Amino acid sequence: MGATVRNAGSYIERLRMNGEREDLAKNVMGKMSVEQLSDLLSFYHMMGQICSEVLDRKLNGIVHGIGS
Repeated sequence: MGATVRNAGSYIERLRMNGEREDLAKNVMGKMSVEQLSDLLSFYHMMGQICSEVLDRKLNGIVHGIGS
């Protein structure tokens, strides 16, 4: 049971930290201009596309036995 309690405590701490980071991000973004927010959104959209492409290539390599 000790490990379960430690894992639960770690999980709760991660949730708390994530909430603090989210609040900080909202605060910073609230101070940004529309242009800055638009640029940030475009950047993250581009990163999402790149990540998706790389992930697809890696998964296709695994399926076809090429490896990572």
